[in-house]
Amino acid sequence: MPISKRATETLAIQSPMSESFFESLGKLHDPVLNPTGALNLGVAHNDLLQQKIFEKAQECLQITPEDINYGAAEGSPRLRQLLRDFFTRHFNPIYPIHWQDIFAQTGAGASINQLFMVINDPGDYCLIPTPYYGALDYDVQVNTGVKIFPAHLHHPDLNNMTVNPDLLESHYQRAQSEGKKITSMIVTNPENPLGRCYSAQDIKVFLSFGSKHQIHMVFDEIYALSTYGQLLDEKKEDPFVSVLSLPYKDFIDPTLIHVVYGLSKDFAINGFRVGFIIDQFNGPLKSALCRGAYTSTITDRLIFNLFSDEKWIDGYLLENRQALAESYKKTTQFLKTHDVDYIEAEAGPFMLLDLRKYVEPTFEANKLLWRRLLDSGVYFAQGVGFYTPEPGYLRLTFALPWSGR
Repeated sequence: MPISKRATETLAIQSPMSESFFESLGKLHDPVLNPTGALNLGVAHNDLLQQKIFEKAQECLQITPEDINYGAAEGSPRLRQLLRDFFTRHFNPIYPIHWQDIFAQTGAGASINQLFMVINDPGDYCLIPTPYYGALDYDVQVNTGVKIFPAHLHHPDLNNMTVNPDLLESHYQRAQSEGKKITSMIVTNPENPLGRCYSAQDIKVFLSFGSKHQIHMVFDEIYALSTYGQLLDEKKEDPFVSVLSLPYKDFIDPTLIHVVYGLSKDFAINGFRVGFIIDQFNGPLKSALCRGAYTSTITDRLIFNLFSDEKWIDGYLLENRQALAESYKKTTQFLKTHDVDYIEAEAGPFMLLDLRKYVEPTFEANKLLWRRLLDSGVYFAQGVGFYTPEPGYLRLTFALPWSGR
């Protein structure tokens, strides 16, 4: 029996990052199923405090008779009230966040997909600075009819995160000349795969750009609390600046600002599938989000119990940053010893390796190297999966214990 046109279009969506990962399945290390498999340094997961979060989650897992019934599609009021306090403590919002501004979703990816269902129409384009997280290919495009317009804002120097407003505008004008209607933009901050943060000035450039063209600005801040650059250099401040901490009303219609966060990265609980949309000023959008998919009442209560322990949450985040900084230092020392170049990072569990001096300048040669490394026992994420402007890059996840596998 044939499938719908929408499903056919979804199956045609390409995601080089996901395709590389699927190719590696069956070859990766598993202590039981594949003990001699390749070490997984490609998936963006933080294993440094895995036992700590596992034990705390076990303590927080609870089921009551109330949980057998339907919960609220947008998350329970008790959970959203706790999250309001959490975001207020750690994201320093300039406009007070109300618990009704927070909408629970089944992960950050689901949050983005849900947002794009309500802020864009089929045929619209979303501008995304490159390199970008490869799964956005699916998050943005599956079932939405929206297409991605990549913009190389950091080429040729991937170490330089400064946003050139003229270059940004040139990408928009190029899209216009090609008949592609840009109606939205995603800014991932901290950035993936670069592991670097945009400055307050850069974010203001994005806001001014969004205002000029009246486009929706989606800020994906899922790695917000995994910064460690300030621990490597005491002279530096925390490099992360949330758009919520800036007076964005001064730059743009506030109904165009949307923030996405999730617990998969800062709290290393990918499997729980918990994400949030924060929308402070768009009433119709809030109403639309209340008609989305329900999160599990069991997960809702677990996360409520977890975030009720404010002291534990804040202590965990500090310990996690310290662990990331220590692992990053060990990793970069190892890379320097073996003459491997890299893009300096300051946030998140990964970094981008620069292997251009070791590989021919073609994406075919890059994939051959990637496959050879995989066959030799190490899985990295290919740079092409993040739309790096040229071949020769691999993303390495360093947030793993250094003893054993």
